Amino acid sequence: MDDKEARQLKNLLQEITQEQPDFRCDEAAITTEVTQSTSLLKRWPVKVLTILGGLLATSTLMGAIAMTVLLNSGIAMLVFGLVFLIGAEVMIRSSKDATTDALGVSWNMASYVMLAIGTGQLTDNSTAVALVLGIASTLVLVFSRSAICVFVAVLVLNGSLLSLTFMHQVYNLSHALLAMLAAVLTYMSLYEAKLLAASRRVALVFGPVRMGVILSLVTTLGLFMHQKFLSSSITHFWLSGLFLIGCLLLLLNRVLCENGVEDKKTQAIFYTCCGLILVPTMMAPSVPGALLVVLSSFYIGHKTGFWVGLLALAYFLVLYYYDLHMTLLAKSGVLVLTGSLFLAGLYLLNRYLRRHEV
Repeated sequence: MDDKEARQLKNLLQEITQEQPDFRCDEAAITTEVTQSTSLLKRWPVKVLTILGGLLATSTLMGAIAMTVLLNSGIAMLVFGLVFLIGAEVMIRSSKDATTDALGVSWNMASYVMLAIGTGQLTDNSTAVALVLGIASTLVLVFSRSAICVFVAVLVLNGSLLSLTFMHQVYNLSHALLAMLAAVLTYMSLYEAKLLAASRRVALVFGPVRMGVILSLVTTLGLFMHQKFLSSSITHFWLSGLFLIGCLLLLLNRVLCENGVEDKKTQAIFYTCCGLILVPTMMAPSVPGALLVVLSSFYIGHKTGFWVGLLALAYFLVLYYYDLHMTLLAKSGVLVLTGSLFLAGLYLLNRYLRRHEV
């Protein structure tokens, strides 16, 4: 951290102390934490290249194992998988060096592959493979100190749960998974400050867990839109659509309250416009789901999640438009009506802001 950043941090702490006389903090610890975070952000290209190098080294190791008889032994692959999983965490905790951290991440990823191969050879059961990977990823979520390992664990856990619904052809259970992801994302967005202040462990995994939930939610929504390519038959889309709209309105209510919008008439007009826009998308949960990602990321200032949600929203809107069972004239009417509602909302917002200018 340079001198300018140090002065800004010191001024910020002084302002907080002046506004809150009872405020107490460990300035040295905060400075150390900010310095470490800043150094990580500045070194991210090096970390990416190091991780790719670690993955390449692990791929070479996996290739060497494949040339031996170990690949044909389920027990050996399970043992190697457990050793790599535990060894990766030990390696990450033992050293803060970027190379060691990247090698630990690559070992962690390789352990999932080994555990899947070993379980598949011993049981010849896809359900067992999904359960083992789900358990391994849960353990990583609970104990790992690596942000990347936690992020990957969230994706693996979501993939394991989603694969179980497809293996047993209980496709409608994916609505429950989608609802769980949306609920977790909404909760993390509404109570970000409390969660970060809960403990150092929660603060460490908050970012990677949230990003993993966002990508898992977008991926699951994409499977909803492209289920014909997976030979699945998910029905009752209104269940997920209704839940996602509810989460979206809950988050919007928090935004309105924090911005001092207390006038009942203004709130009624706002919710009416939102309802008119969102109700037609109830049978296409991907649209309110992407909107939830955009709004939740914008609300807490998460740029990466915002851009992921924005790209997903643009893609899902195009699919939603072309999947409408309407004539071109009717589709044009839908677009004109939606655009008019957005323009009306912008006009009302500008009037409200001008009315409350200081």
